Amino acid sequence: MKPTLLSAKEVAQELGVSAQSIRRAYWRGEIPAYRISAMLYFDLERVQRIFLAKGLPRIVRHSGARPPAPAGGAHSRNAPVR
Repeated sequence: MKPTLLSAKEVAQELGVSAQSIRRAYWRGEIPAYRISAMLYFDLERVQRIFLAKGLPRIVRHSGARPPAPAGGAHSRNAPVR
C-alpha cells in the first residue's frame, strides 16, 4: 500500500498537536519524512505508530488558558527577594 503523504500541518491536525511539534520530532530524528524540494511530507500512519510506540510528543497540549500563579510564589509582588 502506498503511503499517504501529508504536510506537517495536516499531520498535526490529525494527531491533535501543533505543526511545530511534528517538525521538532523530525529534526530530533524521532519520525521520518520525505523531502520534496523544500517541503517535508510525512506518512500519517507511520507517524501515528511511532508516536504511540514512543509516547510522543512530549509536548503537553494546553487549553489556551494560563494556569493560575502560585500564591506567594516567586512572581508574586509581595514575595521577598532572595
